[in-house]
Amino acid sequence: MSELQIGATVHLTNGATATVKKLLGEGGQGYVYLASVNGKDMALKWYKNPPSSSPEKFYKNLRQNAESGAPAPMFIWPEYVTQHEQGSFGYVMKLRPEGYYEFGQFLINKQRFASLHAIFTSAIEICEAFKALHAKGLSYQDLNDGNFFIDPKTGHVMICDNDNAFPNGEKSGILGKARYMAPEVVTGQRMPDAYTDKFSLAVILFYIIYMNHPFEGMKVLAHPCMTEELDRKCYGSEILFIAHPTDKSNAPIKGLHNNVIKRWPLFPKLLRDSFTREFTAPILNSPNKRLTEMQWLDILTSVRDELIRCPFCGEETFASLQKCLDCGKSIVVSNVLEIEKRRLPLTDGNTLFIDRDDTPDMRIVHTAQDPSKLVIQNLMQNDIEVQTTTGQVRIVKPNEYLPVKVGLQLKLKIRGYQYIAKIQ
Repeated sequence: MSELQIGATVHLTNGATATVKKLLGEGGQGYVYLASVNGKDMALKWYKNPPSSSPEKFYKNLRQNAESGAPAPMFIWPEYVTQHEQGSFGYVMKLRPEGYYEFGQFLINKQRFASLHAIFTSAIEICEAFKALHAKGLSYQDLNDGNFFIDPKTGHVMICDNDNAFPNGEKSGILGKARYMAPEVVTGQRMPDAYTDKFSLAVILFYIIYMNHPFEGMKVLAHPCMTEELDRKCYGSEILFIAHPTDKSNAPIKGLHNNVIKRWPLFPKLLRDSFTREFTAPILNSPNKRLTEMQWLDILTSVRDELIRCPFCGEETFASLQKCLDCGKSIVVSNVLEIEKRRLPLTDGNTLFIDRDDTPDMRIVHTAQDPSKLVIQNLMQNDIEVQTTTGQVRIVKPNEYLPVKVGLQLKLKIRGYQYIAKIQ
């Protein structure tokens, strides 16, 4: 199909029109334009060819998704679909916000996460997004590194190319992108669904945290030119985790996979155990036993809880290491805040996130009078009810402080949910 000309107008199913202002980009499926819709700038995706073997089914599903709305705010979701005209159709969506970059830019080191906190924020937001998608009965079916735009400073994520989201179990006609498809999809044993989405999600999470592909080690890179047959072997029938605990034939290569070589032994054991579970037998070949988004959220939140600032150099490290990742000096964590099986370290300069969003709820600082004494600042909009070991109750209002003292019990209320925490 021919591309749209500047100034061309297409009609939306809600009765409005979209007027093409300029070409923003082009991909295999179609063109993306800057368009004006009721005086508002939006993105218009216009298909070159029918995007599946059943274009009418695809079109109907696209309209249903647009009408039902985005599962979560992280999705740049289809908002309005166009009528069939000029030999094709398309849809309009919000423009990508400023400051967000394609995840591929991170993989080639043109963009870098500003902090470990930003890395885990990205991973958490992606899990939250796909938990919401699957809760609506949808599966993504084409999850890959091209779907994400990330703010390197904060780690906030926007997810694009959402036109392939179909009801779970229904075939969209699209299998996915090589290197991200579940092995059972690569070998033709299964069509994409919510279970295969979970495999693709785990690949993306590994990529974000370790900045290397989990299955591309020396065995895969021994083939300088990949063929369809080699793809089926390397990502399907003979798929092998680069950090496999016993089979080292696909191990990372020094000089090429420095990120995972450095990070794998240093990052928390919980991550190593979780990825090893997902990417080795028997779970690797058991789609219905893969970790759910909720389980990944618990894992990633626990790891983010461990992040602290080194008191010597100020860089981030993990409390469980008991030393700084950057300067190597030993770090002692004397106190923690226990809350729902979580243990949040109470160290000078540390910020606590009680729920899973990226808004800090508390901050640990030392007192001006005595740098050896720490206090907790309430960054929430709600009061904190503090009970002492003798049963006395004190209210700590927003921006006020309470001492880091063993035995204090805290009642917190965030977004209508009440938490009970205790300083140990």
